[in-house]
Amino acid sequence: MNYLKKLLQILLVVIAATQLAACSKTVQWEEEVPLNTGETIWVKRSVVYKLKGAGGNPFDIGYGQDKTETLSFNWGGKKYVYEGEAALMLLAISPQKQPVLVAPAANKGWDWNHNYYCATPHYVQFVPDPSGSEWSWPPEIESWLYDMPSNLMRQRRKPADMQKRYTAKQRAEEDAVSSMQSPTTAKIDPKFIMNPRECKRRN
Repeated sequence: MNYLKKLLQILLVVIAATQLAACSKTVQWEEEVPLNTGETIWVKRSVVYKLKGAGGNPFDIGYGQDKTETLSFNWGGKKYVYEGEAALMLLAISPQKQPVLVAPAANKGWDWNHNYYCATPHYVQFVPDPSGSEWSWPPEIESWLYDMPSNLMRQRRKPADMQKRYTAKQRAEEDAVSSMQSPTTAKIDPKFIMNPRECKRRN
């Protein structure tokens, strides 16, 4: 009897896991982004939400955000598309007239996944290739980015509560609490470093 009960429990867990894997929802929206050049553009973003069971209880189901997200925009007559796991906070135009993206390196474990532990300040700068869809990163962000304010929305609501468009003012309102709790995500802090001991340990 116990054997049958265990078998039934395992079967129910497998069925639940299969259903969760099949259930996802893509949320898309646009953001008004003021650039450091004085221009304002609209950026398209998309995030996939998947039904997930809570830790320790696979039947406590709710939507959770997938790590990977997409951002696309047009600038200078060209389209740029980023798809990846970084928690993007800034889109800026370099002195060489090239768009770059910036994210706190440790958010979502990006630094751990890409062996990027000791950069100071602890942000990652993404630079596009000529196609505008492949992005690389230098060993550290460039100093012209220091003290720039975030201009990409960091806060996420439940899928049903996400709007189709956010003005720059609405984005700032959405991120207000996060900015107070984590000032290093509200602007590029040149003094933001990883714990030196942690940096040494991981290397």
